[in-house]
Amino acid sequence: MMAPMDLTEENVVLALDDFQSRALSMFGRHEQCQRVGITGEVAYHDLDGPIVLLRLSGRFWHRRETVVRNARAFLMAAIPELSDVELADPDDELDVIYDEETGAVVEDRRSPDFNGDRETLTYQGIDPDTRGPFADPTGGLRPGGSMFS
Repeated sequence: MMAPMDLTEENVVLALDDFQSRALSMFGRHEQCQRVGITGEVAYHDLDGPIVLLRLSGRFWHRRETVVRNARAFLMAAIPELSDVELADPDDELDVIYDEETGAVVEDRRSPDFNGDRETLTYQGIDPDTRGPFADPTGGLRPGGSMFS
């Protein structure tokens, strides 16, 4: 993490860029993410006193709530003067948008579940965001691995 910074628009943008560069499985700027349809980005929108307002765009494998929580923690650690990090549009946090009358999916903002892990973990009662889309290999035929671990 970089040294603590003063609260300026430029520093918020720098810290956001650093965050997105470090979060290798979360944003569409990394080649492995792009290959599986993760296109998500978090962008600076405005500064309202000591509160940063962000925008989310694209498709995330992680829940948008998790992306915002992680961005908040990173920015507040990088810029101690911040009192909070919020979304400019609260609807940016919705993973799926449904038609209010029919309940049909209008927009799915999640990237494809390219390997079925998100669905499987959810079915098993495990929060997929704790592991991310690219699990470390375990068991199977890997160097030093065992079929049983």
